Amino acid sequence: TLFRSNPDYSEGVGLRLRSRKAAKGKQSTASRPARKGRPPGKKASKAVAKNFRRKASPVNEADIDELVQQSGKQATRRKNLELQKCEDILNKLIKYRFSWPFRDPVCTEDAEDYMEIVDNPMDFQTMLSKCSCNKYLTVQEFLADIKLVFSNAELYNQNGSQVLSCLEKTEDCLVTMLQKHLPGHLYQRRKRKKLPVKRKEPVTDEDDAQDSEPETVKHSRGRKKKK
Repeated sequence: TLFRSNPDYSEGVGLRLRSRKAAKGKQSTASRPARKGRPPGKKASKAVAKNFRRKASPVNEADIDELVQQSGKQATRRKNLELQKCEDILNKLIKYRFSWPFRDPVCTEDAEDYMEIVDNPMDFQTMLSKCSCNKYLTVQEFLADIKLVFSNAELYNQNGSQVLSCLEKTEDCLVTMLQKHLPGHLYQRRKRKKLPVKRKEPVTDEDDAQDSEPETVKHSRGRKKKK
């Protein structure tokens, strides 16, 4: 009865209700996502790519040179770190108790025929001096000298000698340290197969006089352990 008796009031209320619906409709239309059209064809995508290439700024040569220098510095730093680890490994090998046959150069007074059998002698002290003088440029060069030390020992000493026993233990210690400190570098050495053939040495008058004396060293030639 109130709305009928007061049409102005009813019209005002109606207008107010319609305005709320209109506002909700605008919000719903605004929240709806726009319809996606069809993806561009191959021609359109090629055109977009060409335009992008044209708009892209040209590469600066100075930036490329800087990147190359940075990569080179990183490689040099990594190589120096690896060589420092090689020197540390060598110092530990020198202190290893079974490495005594390989620490110093072979004395020709103890092994007169050593230079006749071994063409390129090598030892740990010589390697240490090469490390201090930066003679090694790569880890492989360092490992090549260590292999040479062990190969020379196998070539000169007879099977069953004390030196070869020390060689096996020292080489195992080396492999363990390489796996720990330089895991990216593999160590493989081809072991020499010694033939059971004895060298013929010239017999002198002194040897004839000493034939009755027993041999003190049976399976070892050259160096003895230093006391």
